[in-house]
This record gives sequence, structure tokens and C-alpha cells, in this order.
Amino acid sequence: MAGLLDERRGRKGPVKLTEEVVTFVRSAPRSASVPALVEAVSERFGVSVHRRTIERVLKR
Repeated sequence: MAGLLDERRGRKGPVKLTEEVVTFVRSAPRSASVPALVEAVSERFGVSVHRRTIERVLKR
């Protein structure tokens, strides 16, 4: 029966990467390194985020 539903299964979006975290990363100075941002996000929000995730946020 689940295969007949129109909705996609699984997550509806990112779990760790909230709007707050994205705003924080984008507002960081351009001179800040990615590992430093990973550490800052971990300290401030208590969420471990991969460095590649931070790089993708900065690229957008």
C-alpha cells in the first residue's frame, strides 16, 4: 500500500542544518576557515556538521 502513495518517503529536509545555522555560517567573515566554522557551529549549536556541508552552504 505504501507504494501507491504520491508522497516521497524519507526525510523532508536537512535535520542539522537549520536556518539559524545557515545564517550563522553565511554571516561569518570570509577569512574564517572551514574547520574553524565547523568548530564554531559545534560549540554554538551543539550540532556536528561535516566540513563539506559548510562548504556547500558557503557556495550557495
